[in-house]
Amino acid sequence: MEKLYDMHCHVGFAPDPKAAAAAGAKAGIAALSCTVSPAEYERLSPDLAEVPNVDTALGAHPWWIDDGRVGGAELERFCALAPATRFIGEIGLDLAGPRDTDESRRAQIAALDRILSACDAAPAAAETAGKLISVHAVNAAAAVLDLLEEHGTTDRHTVIFHWFSGTSDDLTRALADGCYFSAGPRMLVSRRGREYARQIPLNRLLLETDMPSRAGEALPANVWRAELGNALSGIAQLKNIDRNLLAERLATTSAALLGTERAPRPR
Repeated sequence: MEKLYDMHCHVGFAPDPKAAAAAGAKAGIAALSCTVSPAEYERLSPDLAEVPNVDTALGAHPWWIDDGRVGGAELERFCALAPATRFIGEIGLDLAGPRDTDESRRAQIAALDRILSACDAAPAAAETAGKLISVHAVNAAAAVLDLLEEHGTTDRHTVIFHWFSGTSDDLTRALADGCYFSAGPRMLVSRRGREYARQIPLNRLLLETDMPSRAGEALPANVWRAELGNALSGIAQLKNIDRNLLAERLATTSAALLGTERAPRPR
């Protein structure tokens, strides 16, 4: 059975995260599980540390920042935890719909600015591998790239854009900055998403599910694997590449990103 890597999911939303992760391991799934708040990260990390196929990332989701669930105290806690944490996510900006206001923009940008500064606060020994950072950017890819470049984040760390939906110019810029991109079935539903998956070089492309989508939603291992398999098959068709070969290539990249050595970033 081929090993599939889910590089952006939310195992913490499952009713029993540890059981879901363990079932995923039996189904040949490894994953980067993103969190939406420091509290979720601290609650989830001890349990998932016992399941070696899932790594837990420290997050401060822009939706939670926008509505105040991640406020000043939570951001302080994020900044305290970040120096010793290699995996960061989900962080970013969301300026779509009701969040497209001056107040929300200011709050989200200020929070992301603090978060990126905190990512550089680690002791030198912890920075040898750099951090792996999963980024959310909806109607905000250019603004996120501005902050990443201002902080030098893409020079010191490895950045993954999850479900990229920016402009073609934003994609070109993110590729030039050395970013990676995780794509799942929902990204591949849109014409733009399919075109971006076709354009992104294989050595920058990863799989994701973004599942479960809300707290309390189940994550059956067979559904989890099927979603990853659907994304894999869709990308293989778009790129006109053998599915098994693609699975091997994506697994190699994902394993390197999650490993102790920083994966090379072609420019």
